[in-house]
Amino acid sequence: MNINFKFHTISDVLKEDLKLYATDKFSHLERFLSTFPDDNKLLTVSIEHHEKGNLYDVKCNLQVGGKTIHHEESTHNPKEAIDKSEANLIRQIKKHMEIMRGE
Repeated sequence: MNINFKFHTISDVLKEDLKLYATDKFSHLERFLSTFPDDNKLLTVSIEHHEKGNLYDVKCNLQVGGKTIHHEESTHNPKEAIDKSEANLIRQIKKHMEIMRGE
């Protein structure tokens, strides 16, 4: 699975840390997507820091098998937002797979 990152108003040091963390977390999605060819799986992760309110927005778009699965999360901790996004994407992937199987 290809993962593309977009960062907005995030320091270079934090960018690398978040990129490594997110790559590790989102690699867990691979086991749920094994039925799709690699060139059919693209995850775009956008992480933005809002100075006012010290919030981090994490937006994920997973394109797989002709479908786009989207999730947004806002928290004060970017790693927590990544964790919540991963859990939500897994839930949505499972639901999508059930629909494809006709359950």
